[in-house]
Amino acid sequence: MIKEIQNWRSCSPQETAAIAGQLSGQFKPGDVVLLEGDLGSGKTFFVQAICRAWAIGDAVTSPTFTLMHHYNGRYSVNHLDLYRINAAEELENLGWEEAVFSEAVTFIEWPQLLETQLEHYYKMTFITDGDCRSITLHKGAPDVVSA
Repeated sequence: MIKEIQNWRSCSPQETAAIAGQLSGQFKPGDVVLLEGDLGSGKTFFVQAICRAWAIGDAVTSPTFTLMHHYNGRYSVNHLDLYRINAAEELENLGWEEAVFSEAVTFIEWPQLLETQLEHYYKMTFITDGDCRSITLHKGAPDVVSA
């Protein structure tokens, strides 16, 4: 079950960074944040802005080709990008459990293959509309299917 918590409209990088700054106090060690949206919708930029708010000095880049980055600052951050993963079987070699079930805050772009395997998470959706985007924060867990 997923519950919408808050919704914003951003029409500039500065507005998106302000939203990230606002949410930087919401996320805590051990949290998992799923990031959904089209290519170029602001997912990586959002993670970069959160990391700036948490005083992470390293350059935060998209892990599209490396699949996972780890950063240290006020909080430890794991940043996964599963865009290039096509099947759940490919996840086994990634070591995602170690990242997700850690004391870091873990951000996962393109999380569809993992979402049903998580008990609790936040989900950020980024929907682009021209030069603006709608950013929505949800909190949830996968639906339980009865036998």
